[in-house]
Amino acid sequence: MLERIREGSQSFTAKAILVLIILTFALAGVGGYITGDTEDAVAKVNGEEIPRSDYDRAYENERSRLQEQFGDMFSAITSDPEYMRSLRSRVLEQLIEQELLVQYAEDSGMRVGSEQVKAAIRDIPQFRTAGQFDNDVYLMALRNAGYSPEAFAKVMQQDMTRNQLLRGLSQSEFVLEPEALAFLRLQNQTRSGGFLVANNESFEGQVEVAESDIETFYQQNQDMFRTEEKLSVAYVELSLAAIESDIEIADEEVREYYEQRQQQYATEEERRVSHILIEFDTENAKEKAEEALAELEQGADFAEVAQTYSDDTFSAEQGGDLDWVEAGMMDEDFDAAVFELENIGDLSEIVETSFGYHIIKLTDLREGTVTPFSEVEDEVRQQLLAEKAEDRYFEKQQKLAEISFEQPDTLEPAADEIGATVRRTDLFTRERAPTPLSDDVILNNLFSEQLIEEKLNSDVIETSDDRSLVVRVTEHQPVRVKDLDEVREQIVAELRVEKAQELALQQAEEWMQAWQSGEETSGEIVWVDSITRNNNEHPRAIVQELFSMSPSATADENTFTTVALPNGDAAVVALTELNPGNANEEQLDELQSQLQNRQAQVMLQAFINNLKSDADIQRLSTR
Repeated sequence: MLERIREGSQSFTAKAILVLIILTFALAGVGGYITGDTEDAVAKVNGEEIPRSDYDRAYENERSRLQEQFGDMFSAITSDPEYMRSLRSRVLEQLIEQELLVQYAEDSGMRVGSEQVKAAIRDIPQFRTAGQFDNDVYLMALRNAGYSPEAFAKVMQQDMTRNQLLRGLSQSEFVLEPEALAFLRLQNQTRSGGFLVANNESFEGQVEVAESDIETFYQQNQDMFRTEEKLSVAYVELSLAAIESDIEIADEEVREYYEQRQQQYATEEERRVSHILIEFDTENAKEKAEEALAELEQGADFAEVAQTYSDDTFSAEQGGDLDWVEAGMMDEDFDAAVFELENIGDLSEIVETSFGYHIIKLTDLREGTVTPFSEVEDEVRQQLLAEKAEDRYFEKQQKLAEISFEQPDTLEPAADEIGATVRRTDLFTRERAPTPLSDDVILNNLFSEQLIEEKLNSDVIETSDDRSLVVRVTEHQPVRVKDLDEVREQIVAELRVEKAQELALQQAEEWMQAWQSGEETSGEIVWVDSITRNNNEHPRAIVQELFSMSPSATADENTFTTVALPNGDAAVVALTELNPGNANEEQLDELQSQLQNRQAQVMLQAFINNLKSDADIQRLSTR
């Protein structure tokens, strides 16, 4: 129980609600927030449209999250049409909920100040270089997204306002110490008693199964007798690993490959620079830049001048330092100026970029180096091998695709062209597919309606382990209900167990009456002493029944019940003693926090559901 609470309090849903929403939206194509009136909408929430660009961005974000979470299994998941329909629906509902929260927060007068927004922007990792906020990186990221700093700050403010609402709601939940204490004592409770089992097999000889019983069971349990869908297929497989194992590379080829690509084995020159930025919208910007440069040329300290003049307040606090940069990292004009400086301590002239006027100082230098061939020979050989194998793999893949498409009812010509063999299988179910076909991506294609009906060659199917296959269904056995004669013996066995359990329960009832009366029973009683809820020494169903029983109102009286067990047996269970559980302070604090988080999660979801029920929501097409 405690584990389930812990898992619930740490679930993705709970974290998604409580985490700072600003981090989700910081760099996810934020230009889509600026939409015209003509943009297609996927939903309307109380008259406010959710633009398709917002939906597309959120959908791609969720796909990226799933790809990171599932890794190699991602392609299998996304090949399932039903799962992808569910994913699209979830994304739309999340956007609707987010819009409702923003509307509620704003209607409630919640606001976030500009200084809070500024601090939040500085904390976004994507805008940092070497742990420090980098104004140039920030401006360049927004520019690449087609977004102005003012508009981005507005979006940040909305997200922080929504988060303010969610945090306020979640933190209003609480769990009193007596509540947690009662729960913990209940969880740690132990119980004593005994049980007596009437075995099913002891009564099977007394059971008679009539033909009418068999027919009734067959008609009422058709799902039990449905066969699984089966296929047999022919397929051609192309493997990158197999192609790579057939390739031989001469030493001369490795050396030539290294010589042609030495830059891959070199470290780039790095330069550490500081700068002063005067933005264009600063009054007399060019004159201020010239004034700052004049002071520097007269010997003024660069850090002090940066703090006085620079509009890049974040770097100015560090004396203008931008840390280490490589060629191509910065704006083109800025980058060119940096790498024209020759000696440490050199100053640039005034450099004009899209951000304003810069003065740049070279503060340190790391020369680039080239790793000798002898140190990277094995790496170069492997890289060349992989490159050749991939070229040959994609060449054969293209031929496989073309020929299997041109001759869709046979695989032999395509197999001959790429030097492969057509393989064939016996009938198999989805759960018992042959190993080469057991990848979910392949199975989703094989068991698709189109391949089954047409029985033609598939498109090339690519798997996560660098294989390509073309498959064709050669035989299909659909799901059907087996005839009664096929399952008669199975039904008889089921009915024997069922009827024998009824007799076993009657025996358990007789034993219970005798036990309550203090008389002897013909079975052997198994006694249990101070066991916990998680006890695994005795049948689980009996332990659960023991802990679900209410103790007698009279302290010296036992409580009895009978229970049917999953294996067909029956038992009589007696509760003789209940011992309250102990609770230590460490357990209590942890449980109280977990219960509070769980209650907050339930409350927040209920709050969102209530907003949705009261809202005017139109869900439009997401396709």
